Amino acid sequence: MTETARYTVDEEKALKAAVLAGEPATCPRCEVRMTHRPIGGGSFGLGYHRQREWLLCPSCRRSAIFDVKRGTRL
Repeated sequence: MTETARYTVDEEKALKAAVLAGEPATCPRCEVRMTHRPIGGGSFGLGYHRQREWLLCPSCRRSAIFDVKRGTRL
């Protein structure tokens, strides 16, 4: 098997672009619709909050995590 376990940088960029455009993410390797889990972050008392998206392929079990947006608390 010559495929790598991780997505390439270009594949991750395409996944992020699809999610930010409001489209369903599709695995670039096996073309199956990916499930997504939002991940909250940050800590109380800190001046930031991270919103992340975790995409998981139910077929090949690969995943990608990226920041959706970053903001500062008011």
